[in-house]
Amino acid sequence: MTQWFPEHKPIYDLNKSWEYNLENGPFVEGFVKQERKWAPKEKWIDFLGVCKVASPLGVPAGPLLNSAWIDFAAQAGFDILTYKTIRSNPYNGHAVPNIVYIDVEKGHQFSAADSGITVKTSPTTPTDMDSLSITNSFGMPSKDREYLLQDIKKANGLLADGQVMIVSVTGTSHSAHEFVKDMVDVARIAVEAGSKVVEVNYSCPNVVTGEGQIYNNPDQVYEISKALVSELQPHNIPLVIKVGVLEDKNKMEKLMLQAHRAGVTAIAGINTMSMKVIDRDTNEPALGPGRLSSGVCGAPIRQTAIDWISQARQVIDQHKLPLQLIGCGGIVQPQHFDDFLNAGANFCTSATGLMWDPYLALKWHNMKN
Repeated sequence: MTQWFPEHKPIYDLNKSWEYNLENGPFVEGFVKQERKWAPKEKWIDFLGVCKVASPLGVPAGPLLNSAWIDFAAQAGFDILTYKTIRSNPYNGHAVPNIVYIDVEKGHQFSAADSGITVKTSPTTPTDMDSLSITNSFGMPSKDREYLLQDIKKANGLLADGQVMIVSVTGTSHSAHEFVKDMVDVARIAVEAGSKVVEVNYSCPNVVTGEGQIYNNPDQVYEISKALVSELQPHNIPLVIKVGVLEDKNKMEKLMLQAHRAGVTAIAGINTMSMKVIDRDTNEPALGPGRLSSGVCGAPIRQTAIDWISQARQVIDQHKLPLQLIGCGGIVQPQHFDDFLNAGANFCTSATGLMWDPYLALKWHNMKN
């Protein structure tokens, strides 16, 4: 199988804006399309009651900025594609830089207790996938409604049999009541655009309770999820919730029970791990003033993500909950997909892995089939 990194740059231009990457990417010059070995149809997997998918491999919310990115990831062997988080109104997000490399010793794995620590930028570019460690901060930018309605429909039409697209949504408001209302409004955009599955991002900043991120408040998760399920259920659209690291198993248990009570179909985790990132030379925030904390992802968060999957699976099995698990975090080699599946994930997704090695899924397929 052809190698990509470090001979080629990532398929997202780190030096350019989100808008530039959306309009001009993905940057895959030199990508040689490989023959994919497909599993026989009788081995395809039910995905949340919506359809059968040809594999449990996918891409989480983040890298797939529009239909062009969805199309490429689908051709690259990913079968569960998540359309970048959308809002009810256009939103610019953060200025460049949005992604920088951080200095982490190869093989080092962060634990859940490391959330919030300070790390420094790296003086060099990683030399292999197992050394790949980055931080990102985009602010969840979004295009306008008209663009989304057209592009989400177009993206759905580009998928092959055995593939499915999730649309990720988030709310925009400064009060609890308006926030829930806005969440429902943006879900309506996803419905109108023909979405088959909707994912709500609860690992975004929490404007409701002041606890940092919404998934940390299981009761608020219930309230918002119930409103979204009420909107989606008449259209037979399942709801996935995206969460982050939870050290407290009791809180994880309550979160999952409240999610089930609200009618949620699946839980995706983990999102990036929040840390303080400073420039190694100036000790100033690496991403600019006001953005000291950002999400760390890549190889060093994999063990925390696997531990989260294992604990979540224990809770689900203990309470006999019909929740599906979508694993994410640190998958940068093809065998890492299996690590997540063996830990209890029903499906597993890679963002950083895809961006730095677009052959990642094809390697797994050709190893398995």
